Amino acid sequence: MKFELVNELEVPASANDVWAIYSSPDFPKLLTKLVPGILESVEYVEGDGHLGTVIHLVYVPGSVPLSYKEKFVTIDHEKRLKEAVHVEGGFLEMGVTFYMNSFEIIEKGSDCCIIRSMTKCEIEDKEIMNLISHISVANVTVLAMTISKYVQQHKK
Repeated sequence: MKFELVNELEVPASANDVWAIYSSPDFPKLLTKLVPGILESVEYVEGDGHLGTVIHLVYVPGSVPLSYKEKFVTIDHEKRLKEAVHVEGGFLEMGVTFYMNSFEIIEKGSDCCIIRSMTKCEIEDKEIMNLISHISVANVTVLAMTISKYVQQHKK
């Protein structure tokens, strides 16, 4: 079964400023500083933060999933779209056959934009009841809110 979860957050910052954070090769390094209560560590497995990079994310104890590897498969500067697909571990070991987080930055005005966070996944029918409560946009929504604050603080 296929699922797509979407959250949109209006941000009082320019789309270019917000996209500069999401598209930065240093974005993975920044993650643990921005959301320390969610992420314990992020390690580069392949690449340096650009397209094709694979990172290993480890969440705080008690999280489901606790860790996984994901690959940046899209970094589109014109569309301001970044997509990362899980390639190992995490939900893929629990019956999910496809899992992708996407972030799209939509310009709404010179100092206003929308961060659209999306989670797309495919779950084996027999595993839906076990996994559905764990699949959400909560973490990517918290990340969007945190990036919004980060951009505003660093503009001053």
